[in-house]
Amino acid sequence: MSPPSVATGPARTRNRERTRAALLDAAAVVFARKGFAAASLDEIAEAAGFTRGAVHHHFASKEELFLAVIARRDAELLAGYDRSMFDVHPGSTAPGAARWRELHADDTDEVALRLELRAQALRSPDVREQLRTVDDDAVAATAAAIARSVDERGGTWRLPPGDVAELLHVMSRGLAERGVLSGRDTSALMGSFIEMVWNESVELP
Repeated sequence: MSPPSVATGPARTRNRERTRAALLDAAAVVFARKGFAAASLDEIAEAAGFTRGAVHHHFASKEELFLAVIARRDAELLAGYDRSMFDVHPGSTAPGAARWRELHADDTDEVALRLELRAQALRSPDVREQLRTVDDDAVAATAAAIARSVDERGGTWRLPPGDVAELLHVMSRGLAERGVLSGRDTSALMGSFIEMVWNESVELP
């Protein structure tokens, strides 16, 4: 009998990517349902259809897995925005409000996870450093996206795009949290903020 084939090269890479994605999917569900402290790596592995060893192969700790879930969500949010998110002119109504509402329509679990992660970071310097990296990467990706949009339209910056991206992230996170805790739709406030910061930050031809 021939020995079982072992994936090599691109096939092995695809397998690793599929395993990692499945672990992140399962972790997002388990963390949302149980919270960070109560969730176990064994439970996450079982939900993904793998052993705990597979989790440790991809993630050094539960904190690293938690941060990877947040980082993937940040990437999904950025991919969900399009050029119209920042296509604002003086006196207009920011179209970004509607898109922001769509992307944050059911944020209760995500807000809970992010608050829990930040509480964990306050207690752990290592988690704090990892969270800073995740946040910085998200801000940098946003800054690059809005910079491309401005360049394509021949605009010039009055404020550094990195500062604008940081403000957008902080306000988005704060208004998402406020919306969940108050039960109110905060998308109009986000739209007003986008319009204000965009008009003050960029000069378009």
